[in-house]
Amino acid sequence: MSEERMLEHARPEFAQAWQDLQSNTVREAVVRFYARHDARVNTAIQAAPQALACDKGCSHCCRQFDVVALPVEVFEIHAHVFRHFKPDQLRDTIQRVIKYVAKRKGVSEETRLSLRDACPFLVDNSCSIYPVRPSVCRNYHATDKTNCEKSLNEPLSTWPTTYIDDVFFTAMGSSAGFRNAVAEMGLDTKEYHLSAAFLETVQNPNCVKRFKSGKNAFVKATHTQFNQSSGGASRAA
Repeated sequence: MSEERMLEHARPEFAQAWQDLQSNTVREAVVRFYARHDARVNTAIQAAPQALACDKGCSHCCRQFDVVALPVEVFEIHAHVFRHFKPDQLRDTIQRVIKYVAKRKGVSEETRLSLRDACPFLVDNSCSIYPVRPSVCRNYHATDKTNCEKSLNEPLSTWPTTYIDDVFFTAMGSSAGFRNAVAEMGLDTKEYHLSAAFLETVQNPNCVKRFKSGKNAFVKATHTQFNQSSGGASRAA
């Protein structure tokens, strides 16, 4: 049942994204995807029986885990900060990313989960890359801030999930449809740790070349295990 609910959104997004990828650059395609994705998710939120607790200035989720992103999303973030950030803002961002990545180098997964440093793109409790934030950030939502705060303060404990089903399946299905369209182009769709992948892109322009040639975009940045539930919806799209 959950798979079918995701497919309702994965199928149309796959078709639209595939068409975009035939006539636009991958970067243009991801921007078009974000617009469609946000519209779908916002429609689901408006129709939901419960209101979200998420609002401006709430940043618990920006401190709870290492944000992951597809290579196409990393490249769009890289382009955005170099185009729009002032020199001092760009320098400070890169320095925060360097410290963030260094702290996680070589640590165990359990230790990584216990770290609660703010995402290096979070500035004054606000996302500095909000227009180009990756899908995982666009998909994250909650109806109860209390559990978000508990999860932040007690990282190894388990607290009830307070997401809205229709919003969750809409967001995950839409994301899966886009990812699969990119995969059908023979391009890397692994979910990499954003900070490490961004830093590697800054330090090594060959990342884009590797991606365009169908290879793994990043050599140093680690990636997460493939999500079988969303991947299934993606492959069936």
